[in-house]
Amino acid sequence: MKRIINSGLALSILSGILLSIGWLQLSIGWVVLFAFVPILFLFHNKNLKKLKHKALHFSFYAFICFIVLNSITTYWIYKATIPGVIAVILISSALMTIVMLISYKVSDLIGKRIGLIVFVTNWVAFEYLFMNSQLSWPWLVLGNAFADNVSLIQWYEFTGHFGGSIWVLVINVLIYLVCESVFYSKNRKIFLQNSIILLVVFFVPIGYSLIRYYTYKERINPVSVVVIQPSIDPYNEKFSTPVQDQLEIITEIAEQFSNSGIDYYLAPETAITYGIWENDLQNNNYIRFIRSFLNENPDCKFIIGANTIMKYPKGKNKSETATESGSSGDYFDIYNSSLQIDTSSVVLIYHKSKLVPGIEMLPYPKVFGFLKDIMLDLGGMTGSHGTQNERTVFENKKLNISAAVPICYESVYGEFITEFVSNGANVLFIITNDGWWGNTIGYKQHLGISRLRAIETRRSIARCANTGISCIIDQKGDIIKSLGWWQRGAICENINTNNEITFYVKHGDYLARMSLVVSALSLLMSIGYLIGKKFNKRD
Repeated sequence: MKRIINSGLALSILSGILLSIGWLQLSIGWVVLFAFVPILFLFHNKNLKKLKHKALHFSFYAFICFIVLNSITTYWIYKATIPGVIAVILISSALMTIVMLISYKVSDLIGKRIGLIVFVTNWVAFEYLFMNSQLSWPWLVLGNAFADNVSLIQWYEFTGHFGGSIWVLVINVLIYLVCESVFYSKNRKIFLQNSIILLVVFFVPIGYSLIRYYTYKERINPVSVVVIQPSIDPYNEKFSTPVQDQLEIITEIAEQFSNSGIDYYLAPETAITYGIWENDLQNNNYIRFIRSFLNENPDCKFIIGANTIMKYPKGKNKSETATESGSSGDYFDIYNSSLQIDTSSVVLIYHKSKLVPGIEMLPYPKVFGFLKDIMLDLGGMTGSHGTQNERTVFENKKLNISAAVPICYESVYGEFITEFVSNGANVLFIITNDGWWGNTIGYKQHLGISRLRAIETRRSIARCANTGISCIIDQKGDIIKSLGWWQRGAICENINTNNEITFYVKHGDYLARMSLVVSALSLLMSIGYLIGKKFNKRD
């Protein structure tokens, strides 16, 4: 018994460590291709199956594995909120454990082969459901592990990052089967069969990707962008320094390029921390200040992040997320927004719509309503933010450009970004503020995930981060120019727009939805098997 426990702990911890390597920004994301193998040996361990509470023991080992994974990869959340990091680690680990337990039970009931197939589909279905829930935490989608190995995953233009998840899981299963045929069954025929399948599944996507990577050519259709990185400390400066002073820092940086024929200036998320009432944009001093800066270059657009407020006098036409303002009877919405400002009277606005659970919105308020008063808002305001249904793009009719400006956390959602492209976006501008996480791997992970969006949509990206890393990403996912962590300055670069639509943009997360169907069918099949077994015993 003691030997089983010790070996189980060793295998689960080993899997947790190997899985975490894909998020440590070491450019060896391929390690996840065999990271599940140790814990899969517990999946069909004969000694474990002899134990009275085998499912409980397996769940314990799985939970240890995922505690290790989540702790190593997302510890950096503590920089912003200690309760938040504890919640993320525990909830994510628990859900991953449930996925493994269900797969384990199906395998035990119906058989190893079906159990391994169900393991693959269950995991991808879990990633998809978790991503689209109010507790959404898509950071550890397995396909994200290759963010620093973009030459190997050019096929994401067809499958998206969920295709990467399936690839990881299938290869793990095949490696396990090959190892099992060597160590246990010692069946040469099965070994050769599984080895051939493994080699095909491993090399075909990589071969295609390398060919695509080295032959892909961007159409030359340049737009000139200045990405401004002001490096304003979000803890000690951002909410104590007057907004006007911060805008002067931003425009002083931008002014270095004012005579360079710039098409866009790009400033980070919540660069304007407060004071933008959407009901009265024309009289806003901050917008007027930016317009005056643009007078020397009237054809230029200035895109900037801001906290904006929409007022609903006496509650007229208020949204579902609107909050009552004292006893006045008025309501208001707070938004994390991106603005496109030029010398005209028009200000284009997009409201961040994928909100950070527990930070910008309270998930499942009927369940977690008691936490409302202790929510921490990293934008400086309390309560749930408002959102919008449409993925608005910012048009530049003179240059025939439509820019998508997803904000921070939104860049982690592949299918969400495709909605901007479907609405006409031919270039992506990502604005963010990763300074909350300090000099940890958190901001590096966030940058890496943005590179996947470039491949999936074949859109060039200008990424503007308050404290870094701001950069230019080409349509292959390569970083072609960047500004280091906590450096104040700017990048000036031409990037190419693209109007072609990839297969993934057209069909989104179709592989994840297919996995969801297979998982549901396997669950029904298992229930049917149990019912049938029960009736057979009665007979």
